[in-house]
Order: sequence, then C-alpha cells, then structure tokens
Amino acid sequence: MIKKVLASFLVAMSMPIGAWAQFGVVEPLHVDGNQLKDPTGHKVVLHGVMDTPNPYFNHNRWGYACNDGTVSACINYFDKMFAAITDTRQGAYCNIFRLHLDPCWTNEGRANGEADISKFSAARLQKYLNSLYFPIAQKALNHGLYVVVRPPGVCPKELRVGDAYQNYLKTVWNIVSSNSNIKSHAGVISIELANEPVHVTNQWGQNSASALHDYFQPIVDLIRKNGFTGVIWVPGTGYQSQYQDYKTNPIVGSNIGYAVHVYPGWYGQKATNATSWGFIQNFQNQVPVVKTNPILVSEIDWSPEKPGTGKYNEFGEWVGSNQGTWGTATTSKWGNAWKACMDHFGNISMTLTSADDYVDLDTYLKSGRVTPSFGGNQEACAKACFNWYAEYAKVNYAHKSGSGSQGEQGGGQVQPQPSQPTNYGTSLIPAWNTNQSDFIPEGWTVCDNGEEAAPGNVARGPRIMKWPGGGDFNSVFYCREVSADKGGFIEYGGKNGYRLNLGYGEYEVVCNAAAWQGTPYLKVEVFDPTNAVLTSTIIAVRPNVNKNTGTRVTNSAQLRLSFYSMIKGSYRIRFTPVADAQGNGGIWEEVVLGNIGLYAKGNPLSFNTANEVPTGWTIVDAGTTLSAGAAGAGPRVFQFKAGGDLATGLYIRQSDASKAGYAEFGSANGYGMSLKAGQYALTYNAVAWAGNPYMKCEVINSNNQVVGSQIIALNKSVEKDLNASTSGSAHGYVRFNVPTGYYRFRWTPVADQWGNSGTWIEAIFGHIKIQQASASYSKSLTRSSAISIDYGNTIIENTAKLKNEKDEWYTVQGQKLSSVPSVSGIYIHNGKKVVVK
Repeated sequence: MIKKVLASFLVAMSMPIGAWAQFGVVEPLHVDGNQLKDPTGHKVVLHGVMDTPNPYFNHNRWGYACNDGTVSACINYFDKMFAAITDTRQGAYCNIFRLHLDPCWTNEGRANGEADISKFSAARLQKYLNSLYFPIAQKALNHGLYVVVRPPGVCPKELRVGDAYQNYLKTVWNIVSSNSNIKSHAGVISIELANEPVHVTNQWGQNSASALHDYFQPIVDLIRKNGFTGVIWVPGTGYQSQYQDYKTNPIVGSNIGYAVHVYPGWYGQKATNATSWGFIQNFQNQVPVVKTNPILVSEIDWSPEKPGTGKYNEFGEWVGSNQGTWGTATTSKWGNAWKACMDHFGNISMTLTSADDYVDLDTYLKSGRVTPSFGGNQEACAKACFNWYAEYAKVNYAHKSGSGSQGEQGGGQVQPQPSQPTNYGTSLIPAWNTNQSDFIPEGWTVCDNGEEAAPGNVARGPRIMKWPGGGDFNSVFYCREVSADKGGFIEYGGKNGYRLNLGYGEYEVVCNAAAWQGTPYLKVEVFDPTNAVLTSTIIAVRPNVNKNTGTRVTNSAQLRLSFYSMIKGSYRIRFTPVADAQGNGGIWEEVVLGNIGLYAKGNPLSFNTANEVPTGWTIVDAGTTLSAGAAGAGPRVFQFKAGGDLATGLYIRQSDASKAGYAEFGSANGYGMSLKAGQYALTYNAVAWAGNPYMKCEVINSNNQVVGSQIIALNKSVEKDLNASTSGSAHGYVRFNVPTGYYRFRWTPVADQWGNSGTWIEAIFGHIKIQQASASYSKSLTRSSAISIDYGNTIIENTAKLKNEKDEWYTVQGQKLSSVPSVSGIYIHNGKKVVVK
C-alpha cells in the first residue's frame, strides 16, 4: 500500500562520518538456508526504503503527470533521492530500495483504485519498463542499492486460484522476467510477487492450506522458465502478516524469500503493550518461514501520536493522528521491541514505507543536507533508522568478489585471485641468488626503521634468508616494520640501472608470504611513472613460522595483484608489513616473502591474433562463458583484409534474446583494470556484422555499479564479409569519473537505442583506448573563419601523439562524417567532444 507522508521542518543532526569498510557493495545475492549470501559466502541483511514514481506520492517534486515528457525529470528526481539515502558522510546508510511499478504509468485511462486492473496496459508496462522503471533501478544500483521490484497496484481483498488477478500477475511478471536488463541483473534486482493479499481461496472458492501455494507457485515457475534466477519474495495473506500455510505448503524452488509487512498493532504488538519477547513469539507464530527462509519486511513505519483527529486503519481499528506515517507508535516502546525481534532472528531485511519516512527530501533538494524526517524526533522511525542503519552497516553486508582472508584491504582494491599461480615467461623483477644468505640484493630499496639499508652482506635486519625447511619457498626476503611512525618496506624499480620500464598492457605481481612472528598483514603497492599509487592491496599473512627457518611451509599466503599500464615509463613495486587490514602501521610487524615476481602479459586490448577467443576477456555467448584460445566459430577475433578503421576486431553476438551475449574486460582472473583517481574516456570503433544493430558499452566499478554507459547505432555493416573495409565505423565514447580502484568494461550488441536484447544481433569492435584527462588543458583550433570549436571541460589524451592524429569527425551518435561539419552542434573530433558554433 502507498501512504502519504507529511513534510516537516527538520533540525540538523550529527552522525558518523564516512562509510564502513565495503558497505555499499552490490554483489549478486542468493538464498542459503534462511539467509541471503553474497558470492563469497558472507551473510547479508539489507536496510532501506521504498518509494513509487508517482507525482502525488512524490509531492509533485518532478512534475504533475506520468507521460513521456516527464520521464527524464522523474528519473533525475530518484537519482537525487538515492544520493540522499546513501550519503554515508551525512549519516545515511541505505543499501536496498523497493521500487513500485506504479500504475499511473501502466494504465490506459483512470482506474477505480489501485486494485482495479481493468485499465492495465501490457504495452505501457513494456514501454516504461525500458524507459523509466529499469533506468530508475540502474540509478539505484549505481548508488549501492539493491532493488526489489513490486507489481503495479495492490491486490483485491478476495483472491481465488485461477482468477483474473492471478493472470494479471502472470502477465506482469512474464514481461518483467523476460526483459534482458532485468535478467542480466538477477541477484542485485529481486522480485516481490504481489502487494498485500488479504484472503486467498482455492479454485473452488474454499479456504485451503494449499491456496497460497497454488496461487503463487505458478507465477514463480513462470519467472524461472523465463530465465530470471534472482531472489523472489513471496507474500502472505492478512496484508502480508499471515504465513502459517507456507509451513506445510512452501513455495518450491531456489532463491525463495518471503515479503512481510509490519505496522503498529499487528502481531499483537500495539504502541502501548509491545515487548521484545511478545514480538518475537508472535512474529514466529504468524511468520514461521522466518526459520527456513530469508525475510524482507518491505513496508514498516511509525511515529508518535500528536493531538488532533485520528483515522481507522484497514482492520477497522481507531488510531490517533501522528507525524505523517501510516503507523502510530514510539521508538522507545514499539520500535525497540521490533528491533529486538529483527536482531533475534538475524535474517530480516527491511524497507521503510517511503523515502520520506527516512530523509527530509525537501531539505535535501534545497540545501544538500541529509537529515532524518519528522524533525529528527527520537520517537519516530526516521531518527531510529538513521541510528539502526548506521550500526547495521558495520556487519552483514555484501563484500567485493575476491575479498576475504587473502584479499582484506585498506585503501586499495583486490582483484579476484586464481587458486594457482600462472607465470608468463621471465619475471621482470630478477630472482636473487637463492644459494646465498644474509645479503640485500642489488636493485632493491630497503627501508628499515626509517633508514635506507645499503645492498651487500648483512648479518641482521631485512635481508635474504635461505629456507632449509622447504615447502613453498627455499629462499625468502625478510622485511619488517619496527615502528609505526617510521618506514619499513622493501621496493623494486626505484634504482638506476634497475628500473621497471613498462609499456602499455597487463602485468601481474606475485609472491608467497608467511609471518616471521605474530599475525601481520602485507601491503603491496604499485607506483606509476607519476609516483601515484596505481593499485594496492593488503593481505593477511599466514602462517606464523615462529622465527624458525626450518619450518616447512606449504600453506603460505599467496598474493596475485594484476594491473594495467596506461603510461609508458618507470614503475615501482613496494612491499610493506602492516598491523591490520586497513594498512595501519605497527610495532615489529615481520614477514618473509618468497617467489617475488612481476610478469608481463601483453596488451589484451589489442586484438592481434585472428580466430581466437582472446586471453584476459570474459566473453559470454548464449549464456555460456567461452574459454580463451583458438576458435573457428562463434565470438572470436576477426581480421579484415581491406583494413579501414579496424584491421582486427572482436566479433560478439546475441544469438538468443533470452540469454546473455557480451564481451567484458577487467573481470577475468589475473587481468585487472586498475585506475587511479581522475576523469577518463573509453573510446572504440564498431561495425555491424550484418543488419543495423546497436552497441551498448558500460563502465562498471568494483561495487558492480555502472559509472558510465552509451548506446550507439552501428550504421556501417560489413555484411559478413572479411574482405570488406571497416571505414565509416561508428565511434563509441564513454566518459566517466574514477575515485580509485578496479573497473571492467562491457560491450553488448543490442537491438535498439533502449538496449533491448534480440536474436542474432552481431557486431565487431576494436581500436580500444582508455585515456585519462590531463590536469589542465586549453586548446584553440580554427578550421575556417566560419567555424569555432569549443572544447570545454572534456577528455584529453594523456599522450604526446595528440597533434599527430588524423582529422576524424563523428556525430555524438557515432556516425562518421566525411568532412568538417558545417552545421552547429556537438560532435566528436579525434576522440574529443567539441561544440561547433
């Protein structure tokens, strides 16, 4: 149900500054027993809000009508809302959003209430799913919010197996679960089957313990048949408060949870009599599936009573007026009893009934200040949830893939690690003499207790040690941090004659590590030619050898840190023992390192060899991930004899509209795209293999958030002819900002400008460049006295070859022009956005 929430004047508040480590990560979730789990097995419990894209319930903040003319304003409004409810610097810690597919967009004409489905239009749902609902969901994901989608409207009070409303739900979820965007985000987008069923009977209109199962199981089966694999939240009766029948007749299948509603007065817990134990007992009695499945309380709110008139709730009970919520109660009595219930079971996620129940959005839109609604009243749900969510953000959140005991991190990002090392030729960091002991090898910078140690023979301190105990290494580099405020590290690449002069391409740092004593951590940093940290990671160093070189070590910590060199020049690799996963300094943090290496792995962004699935790429064809290597069919590298814009390119396709088809760089083990802070542009060229498809390009960060995207038309087709020229190809240009970390880049051939999937959508792309903006740039260019070009604040290559590039002009849609444009507008000139006036 949707409740109108009154705006109130709020006061400022003070909350913890900054997000807890990794909070806000969006990784695919699955159901494991009665818990949600991320891919690495961490328990996840979510907390957030719900809202609906409706002018009335959004207080006309983005407009007064639901039509094509207000789509953009509506999306922008929700983007701002998501920024507010996830602003951890101002104390907001939401990580889930419940999205109502509001019927104001899906109905043709005026309906008689939200339960009236006579005006429902499947065509309008399909249209606005693509142009409004999914873009809103994508904005939420970009802000670190999981999304649960509920259908348009509410259930009629009487439901019967096989009735019109069950068929309506099948129609809605058939459209939604068949959508390629929804399916490709299964795990981060979930589905709530219906809103507030009241009474459900069997096909003969009789009360039956199997009626709920028989009503919703066919809808679940339809969704799974369409290929949606994410979590499905199943409602109960009694306005989503009665689930006893599921105990004997559960919904069958994987990734099943139950969506529950909780309001003051329900579960026998009124504002005046609520107790922790009473809530726990009654909730388990009415929702016994809490013991077998994860629970999402998708509606809940409360605020204290205030003098004035009241109202009757849906159960016919009189409730006094309050601060503007549906439920009337206080935090100190009812709210804290509910929190005790949540904490007791440990698997209950929740979304407040409105974003206005959490944040004063009017204040935020005016000033950018994030404050709890209802004036920060301690007895209302907003202030309580500001406090609760901040505490819950410390535990039970999703972790980045690849993090854990071998990937605990401080300021850097961790790339997923292969279980076994794979070396590529000779290490660029030369091996030391393993037959000698007690020396510092040439080329290494050794800092001990704040002072640099000279190379040569040494009897104590950081040095090479022989390891007669054997196992993972037979010789180690012992290093240490003696004092927290004085440097202690070893580094290679900073000495004349021993530089690591790297070209463009992929590299990987490897080593094995064990603790000399205690439980230290190891921080590894890669410095680029500008002396900036390109990437870093921190791992827990185990086992502890207790200062015994005779210990045989067979389970040492294994480090594998990949990075991509975008700047030619001298790099440095530094190894620093630290006290914890945040990289804090310590006292006598000591480690031993063996098998240190740096391996060049080529430039996977250059498609050099025809008829192969290139190494370092994740290529999915009809839902199946391909193995790298020679290939005579399917997605692979093509070579065009006539050349053109692409002499070689990667052929990819969507051969089945219901299954994924794309190419991605940055997610394959050992091939990370690490970027330091700055502004970037990703450019590429693409042609159609046949027909006139589109190409979607996305930049995705390590939190699984899309930080930049573009869809371009591929008007140049080679018509399945490798003898054709690729001149006139479309030019893709995606601009994005980077704080720091690992990124991946995905190319997906799609059927239209909305990014919908299709069958046998085929394209080739290549000539990939990833360029960082220079710190300052100004340029003027005059083609003729009739044309002026304004480069504005745009992406500029960080290379000296800018002046030598050929003179290429494209429209912003990617269409190549034959000459300098004579019409005013925005164009792409040599990979830069310009304005021709």
